[in-house]
Order: sequence, then structure tokens, then C-alpha cells
Amino acid sequence: MTAWLMAICLNGMTDEETATLTEAMIKSGVEMDWQLYDNNKKLSHKVDKHSTGGVGDKVSLILAPLVASFGLTVPMMAGRGLGHTGGTIDKLESISGFRTQYSAKEFAQLLLSEGDDGSPLKAAIVSPSTNMCPADKRMYALRDVTSTVQSLPLQTSSIMSKKIAERPDSLVLDVKFGNGSFNDNVEESLELAKRMIQTGELCGIKTTALITRMDEPLGCTVGNWLEVKECIDIMACNESDLSKDLIDVTLALSGQMLVQGGKADTLKQGITMARANILNGKALNKFRQMVTAQGGDVSFIDSPEKYPQAKHYSKVISPQQGYIESIDSMEIGLTGVLIGAGRKSVEESVDFSAGILFKKKSGMFVNEGDVLAEVFTGRGDVLDNAVQRVLDAFSFSDKAVDMPSLITNFVTKDGVEDFDQSLLV
Repeated sequence: MTAWLMAICLNGMTDEETATLTEAMIKSGVEMDWQLYDNNKKLSHKVDKHSTGGVGDKVSLILAPLVASFGLTVPMMAGRGLGHTGGTIDKLESISGFRTQYSAKEFAQLLLSEGDDGSPLKAAIVSPSTNMCPADKRMYALRDVTSTVQSLPLQTSSIMSKKIAERPDSLVLDVKFGNGSFNDNVEESLELAKRMIQTGELCGIKTTALITRMDEPLGCTVGNWLEVKECIDIMACNESDLSKDLIDVTLALSGQMLVQGGKADTLKQGITMARANILNGKALNKFRQMVTAQGGDVSFIDSPEKYPQAKHYSKVISPQQGYIESIDSMEIGLTGVLIGAGRKSVEESVDFSAGILFKKKSGMFVNEGDVLAEVFTGRGDVLDNAVQRVLDAFSFSDKAVDMPSLITNFVTKDGVEDFDQSLLV
């Protein structure tokens, strides 16, 4: 197997070969059979989203209930954080009682369960079954020790096998680039996006992608409960300007999901519709229904300020006057691991209340003595080090900073387009 993996790394694979490998990895374990569990076809168009990972990426927490509030089904399987990137499952498990482990049948029953309005829930975020795509787990362990992790066909089949095993009708990808992602530059992300789209399409699933920048944390929080609270604030229309980047990415992805699900004719219309269902409270109501259905304590959704606070806390103070030029997302992600918000190995537990709350972001002007961020942790012995590392992640400029576009490209099976920035105004 290691020789074969190295041969792929050296010689590459055609799109057809990658799709065949992906299907073989899917067939190595269980996969969703919606016809088996949904006899009455109550679960309409099933559309999912996948992100290649980043720091502060909490899009799914808003996106899943938001898209489901339009009647589409969002059967989302997500992972835990490892290294500098956070995990959606860790964030949701910061809500006391929230259950993430379900069998395939239970997952379908969860989506079909009725919310307080009498309609099917249609949104759930769960962990992948342990017997889903077992070949991927075995192959990844070998790739990790044979320096074949970066192979595009192997990346593609690993990512897409788990998503296609859900058997959605369509899929939208958020492919990231920058110093907080696994791809350093936009060219690498574009190539990965093209490969994943071709694989999805050859497996019979409508697939598109947005290419997004991950040079600094998304939104104003890093850390499990802090990120959940930020999402609640957005859905309750209590967000700050510091969350605009998070909102923009969420609206763009949600809008495209509405297009693919037949609810909107254009991406512009989809974004407008998605924004409306945040403002009118339908997204928050669906999120609350999802938390209730998955056993979570909704009292913290209704009153997030009552959530238990971290034992130790400190402010990060600006040492100078000027404009914030950048915030190193990789350093922030690694600092999150240091304070307990992330993990170095899959066996480690996380501190749900640990995290970093940003008070300033790139492009903003600050005075000496302004609070740049706040650090929360249960590990008092690392607090001073964490504060210094967060401060070191900030770069300053004497001149005003022009911020680059957050979303750079829209990719389909037909090609690559520049993303129309006016859609998010």
C-alpha cells in the first residue's frame, strides 16, 4: 500500500481514477441510504458544505440551521479539531448534553424529527460513523508517515469520500488558502477545488466551491464556547462589526446552497434570502430546535451570558499606536492549543471555555493601551505566555491598510470565476 501511495504521489491520477478510488473508499464501510430510512421522502434536496479547515471557522453553526430554515435538508457530518484548526463537533459539544454520535438510522430519524413548529428538523450536525470510510483512516495513517499527505488525488479522495458517503444531492466547498490553512497560496487551493469538484460530479453529486482567505482568524473568537456564542449573537442580530468576515462567508456559502437546492435562481438572490432569515430570527429558531433535538441545554442558547467562565483571564494590550496590518492565524491557532481550546492528538480533551476574544482586527486603527484581545483559559501556568503569543501575532503599520478580498473565486465544473464582491454589499 505504501508503494502504491508513493506511486500516486509521483505520477498523479486522472479525474476518473480519483473518482474510482473515492468510490472504493466509500464502499469500504457504511454509507447513507436515504431511501431505506425516508420512505415518505420528507427529506427534500439534501445539500451539505465542507470546509478545508481554518482558525475560528465556525460557519457551519450558522449555515446548517440557516439553510434548513428554507426547507432544504442539511445532513452534516463534521470532525473534531486537531492541531491549529478547530472542529465543529468540539464547538457543539461545549453545549452541555449535546449528542454527536448517531448510527445511520438514528441520523435519518433525527433529521425527520419534528421541531416545535411541527415540520421536520432537516438540520443536524453529527460525527461520522466509526465504520464510515475505514479505508481512508488506514490510508491516512500510512500517508502521514510516508510524506504523501500533500498528494492532490489522495487529498481529494480522503475529503470527498467522507462527504459523498453521506450521499447528499449537492455539495458546496469552502476551500481555504493562507497561513492558517493547509494550502499556502490561492493556486494550490484552486487546483484542489477543481479536483474535488470533478470527483463530486463524476460520483453524481452537483459540486461547487468558493475559494476563501485564511490569513487571519475568521470572526472575532477562537475557542469552542466563545465561537458558539459569537454565532448565537449573529443569529440574534447582536453581532459586532468584528464578525463581518464570518457573516460574509456564511452568506455566500448559504446563498450557493439555496441555488443548488432550487430555492434561489441566482447567488445574489440566495445571499439576500439568507440574510433575511438571519434578521427575522428563523435561523436562530432552527438552531435552537437542532440543539434541543440533539439533547443540548438550550438555556445557554437563550442566555449565553450564564455559561461558566474560564478560571483565568487576561487582556492583550496594544504597545503602540497605528493600524493593524495583519493577525497571524497560524500563531493564534497554535496558541489556542496551548490554552486548551484545541488538541495536539486525537486522545486529548479540550477546555470548552478556553479561547481568545478579539477586540480589534486587521485594518483598524488602535492607540497605545487599547485592548487588542482577551485570553481565557483554565491553565493559569500558560496564561502569560499565551498573552505574549497573541500580541506577537499582531503586526502594525503607520499607514492605513487596504484589506484584500476575503472570497477570491467561485469554481464550478465549467471553470473558475472571480468572485463578485458586490454581492456582499
